Amino acid sequence: MIRAITRLAVTRAHREMHLCVRYEKQQKVCGMLHQLVQSRQFTTTGRMGYSVSPTNINDDVQQPKEGLLKRFIKKMGWIDNSSVRLRVSSCLLYESVVDHINYAEFFECFNMPDTFNTWFLITELHVWMLLVRAMAEGAEKGAAGRFMRNCIVETMWNDVTTRAKQLTLDNPSVVRPQIQQLSEQFQAALISYDEGISFDDKQLAAALWRRFLGGRCEDYEKLELLVGYVRKQISMLDHLSRYDFAIKPTVKWASLAEPT
Repeated sequence: MIRAITRLAVTRAHREMHLCVRYEKQQKVCGMLHQLVQSRQFTTTGRMGYSVSPTNINDDVQQPKEGLLKRFIKKMGWIDNSSVRLRVSSCLLYESVVDHINYAEFFECFNMPDTFNTWFLITELHVWMLLVRAMAEGAEKGAAGRFMRNCIVETMWNDVTTRAKQLTLDNPSVVRPQIQQLSEQFQAALISYDEGISFDDKQLAAALWRRFLGGRCEDYEKLELLVGYVRKQISMLDHLSRYDFAIKPTVKWASLAEPT
């Protein structure tokens, strides 16, 4: 009986000691957690973290909401960069040349005959200026500018081929070699014009005199007029925004007689 009572008392003592030790451990752990929480700060998002810098605070400031239309355009911006949109714009740019350039003005001013070859020389010059502006939208492979350049050239050759076939209905076999010859001349003209526009007016005048005027112009005032015309048109194209050139083209070619 006494032994049973003694054993029960010992058991209770061990249990109470175990509870006291467990309680002390819990208090110690709670104290450590409290110190850890005090050493940190809560961010503005409510998550626990270290004190934030002013830069991070500014990042959390809500910016004014954009309009619905602007957000939609930004979200669907890929539409403006699609190949379909750029191809359509390229066709419109080429049409701005053949539909709005006053060819008769060039025929009269530079004493040029009204022939298919002369028409091509005038068109070629303005297409080259479009290509210069297009490459400003990106010259690397896969860029919008390079894609537009190829589309403009493709549109030009389709038009040139169609016009050549209409003029040679009696002898269609001459169209292919004629287009091949014009293609070689076009490539050479692009190189010459590019070199001319990259340097001073003397280089540009030499390129225009050789290609556009065929090396037969003796009136240097007219040559100076042509150089000023090209510089004026290049400047006009350079000032066009991407939207006004590549998305919805609004090219307004100046008249040859307009002062520079």
